[in-house]
Amino acid sequence: MHKRRKFSSGCFLRGKFYVIGGRNEYNEHLTCGERYDEETNSWTLIPDMLGSMTFMPSQSPPLIAVANNNLYSLEAYSNELRVYDVNANSWKKLGVAPVISNVGFGWGVAFKSIGNRLLLIGNSSPHSSCATMRAFTCRRPSPDVEELVWEELNTNYGNVQFDHFIRNCCVMFA
Repeated sequence: MHKRRKFSSGCFLRGKFYVIGGRNEYNEHLTCGERYDEETNSWTLIPDMLGSMTFMPSQSPPLIAVANNNLYSLEAYSNELRVYDVNANSWKKLGVAPVISNVGFGWGVAFKSIGNRLLLIGNSSPHSSCATMRAFTCRRPSPDVEELVWEELNTNYGNVQFDHFIRNCCVMFA
């Protein structure tokens, strides 16, 4: 890779492996990304891949998910959902997320893909005394829409109480 980084995120997109954001050895936020091509066994630096995003001092790694061969991001600072245009190296805003990501600087939120759907789990209130975990899915995410449409999942599990902070989230299906 061209840049040393920690607290970055990675994903497979259109046959290539992307590493996005993170911090350098001086703990400064990196706005660049990198793309690995297995056929050429080489990394390509993508300058300012996150240049339009705002970072907070103790922010989580970038919240990203790939669905329908498109890269989506939940920007923790503004609580906005975005989709990446690979050809233009730019992000299109797709509205505000139905959960609160900016209170915990992106920590405690799960933003994942399930096949061609997006999954979002997080706190629904900015006040910790009213914290309620809610889960949403977007069945047909597309870069062509002005705003993503989210459906709330039924999370009523009887007397089970969920913490208002997600520590780890992995999605697997067969």
